[in-house]
Amino acid sequence: MYAIKKMALSAIGSALLVAASGPVAADQIYRWVDENGVVNYTQLKPRDADAQAITTQGGATREAKPTPAAPATAVVDPATQEPLSADQEQMLEGLRAAERARQQELAKIKAENCQQSRDILARLTVKNRIRVRGDDGEYHVMPEDERQSRISDAQQNVARYCASG
Repeated sequence: MYAIKKMALSAIGSALLVAASGPVAADQIYRWVDENGVVNYTQLKPRDADAQAITTQGGATREAKPTPAAPATAVVDPATQEPLSADQEQMLEGLRAAERARQQELAKIKAENCQQSRDILARLTVKNRIRVRGDDGEYHVMPEDERQSRISDAQQNVARYCASG
């Protein structure tokens, strides 16, 4: 929902840029899509994305060929504002790759937890009398208040792990 609103605002913003350029003005703007799939328009060419140059002339737009992203050597250290060395850039890319792998692993664990929570909720709601093994190794019927408590916990876990986003 947020991405749709942002995309709509970007489209409105680009329309305003085109309209404000006037009948005799010609401006260069850049259109690019970020990692979330959101279309963005800027007056300055982004460093980290392939951007498509769009020239506006008298309210009309003419799309130019995509412009490549700035070279990797343009990465600067935020603390010193100096370019990173090749070793630092390699380490940075290693950190980014590790973060992507971590995010993928977290998504996998979240999906497994979602499925497990749904399975538990289904088992608890399908049957009124659930047999469980006690500490003594013997089976007994779960009390209704405990079953209701576990159903509530399972519902919370479904909401936590199965929510998109």
